Amino acid sequence: MRCKMAKAKTTHAPLELGTAAFWTRLTKEPAALAAQICAIDLVDLDTTLQQHASLRAWVNASYEVARIGEEKLKWELTKTRASLTYSASRVNDPVTDKPKTIAVLNAEVDNDPLVENVTKRLHTQGEMRAALGAMTKGLEDRKDMLIQIAAKQRREIEDYR
Repeated sequence: MRCKMAKAKTTHAPLELGTAAFWTRLTKEPAALAAQICAIDLVDLDTTLQQHASLRAWVNASYEVARIGEEKLKWELTKTRASLTYSASRVNDPVTDKPKTIAVLNAEVDNDPLVENVTKRLHTQGEMRAALGAMTKGLEDRKDMLIQIAAKQRREIEDYR
């Protein structure tokens, strides 16, 4: 979805959702990005109100995609560990020339570059999911604030009539 985020009074220019710059900021500056996404532009409140539902839907959908991606990586890690454990168990311990103990097998598998790679990807995906989850909660709060601000502006307009 190519939806521009509301202009926030931050040092960062508005980003388009889903761009490479968005995902980079999500992993490097999740708090700043969340603050920018959940900001309210009081000068252009109508636009903020109009874009809120689509922004919230996009962040919720991205959260679900990230959650599913995390589950896939957990499954990939399980399969990788199982395959490496099976392979390692077929070779005797070079020191004792006996079958490897569970501790030795686990250590060998944990130190394998394949496991390290999948684990790093899993952690990165988990960070993305968590940041998007925090944004969904922030957007829920933002919705409540938008309702209050819009009601306050309506009352002020009526007071000036």
